Amino acid sequence: MTASIVFPGDFSQFVRACGEPLCPALMKQECEDFQVDEELGFEPVGVGDHLFLRVRKRDLGTADAADRLAREIGAEPGVVGFSGMKDRRAVTSQWFSVPAKLGRGLKAGVSLGAGLELLEVRSNDRKLRLGSHRANHFRIRLRQLSVDPGELAARLDRISTAGVPNYFGPQRLGRQMSNVCQAQDYFRGFDDIKGMPRLPRKKKSMLLSATRSFLFNGILSRRVTEASWNRMLPGEVFNLAGTKRLFKAKPTDDVGVLESRLGELDIHPTGLLAGEADGKDPYLACDAVAALEADCLAVFPELSAGLVRAGVQSSRRALRLVPKDLRAEFEDAETLVLSFTLGPGGYATALLRELVLV
Repeated sequence: MTASIVFPGDFSQFVRACGEPLCPALMKQECEDFQVDEELGFEPVGVGDHLFLRVRKRDLGTADAADRLAREIGAEPGVVGFSGMKDRRAVTSQWFSVPAKLGRGLKAGVSLGAGLELLEVRSNDRKLRLGSHRANHFRIRLRQLSVDPGELAARLDRISTAGVPNYFGPQRLGRQMSNVCQAQDYFRGFDDIKGMPRLPRKKKSMLLSATRSFLFNGILSRRVTEASWNRMLPGEVFNLAGTKRLFKAKPTDDVGVLESRLGELDIHPTGLLAGEADGKDPYLACDAVAALEADCLAVFPELSAGLVRAGVQSSRRALRLVPKDLRAEFEDAETLVLSFTLGPGGYATALLRELVLV
């Protein structure tokens, strides 16, 4: 990892692939400036012990919406399922699930308090799980731009055809990396006899996620610096685009075919999500990729060791994020509306930072 990756620090330290942003812009001046609609990856079956609830929320976080739904049905928050976290300062639609026996009184078209409206109620045979949605559809208004239309069109074309580095967004890391700093303090509380300090489940999960995200972003930033985030290195593990499937390059593979598939955005290189590695895992990186990732983790030994002590299992994440249906329309000379679709786990901020400074 380059010495420039530090914390406390800010999100701007992670290297951009497209160079400097074209211009400053204002985002989220109103909640309606940032709209997200979640698309499920399947159809509810219509019967079962769970109710799927599609809600529209305004200026309300996903966890807050889940807590409000739990109170509405008289249950603990843990019984409420959801697929993905959505921005608070925004207007978003997304799916939740609750046990059918507790949610009998829930009806579509009903307000559940300020900023939360129940749009649709469907029955299903299983609880909604994290990451089970297919995509998020974004509509984002950027204000007070001063940009050359030709430069903007060229940058949008580059993003559409080549993608952007698949960074975890700043909301995962906290302001000035505050979540990562808290995680380091948590890891320093380890005791050989007592183990890790006790924390509420949600708090612990947040800190562990922030740590993995920070370390992944550092690895990705290194590969962007070395211009290898979108090409194959020896020992690469690939992700099949649009799926969670991984496969490892073999010595017998045709390199030309793999490079062609990379160029066609059919497969993506992956980076390490740090944790305890299973020696039997068929998707462990090796050679140049493993050496690069080990070098990056060595800069922050307390963080990587803390994840192992906390029992986090290592995994991998695509280094490249490719938006679908990216479109831009000027509402007036200084106001641009972007619309695009990202798969689960993709952050709109990773795309926006390659375009404008917000």
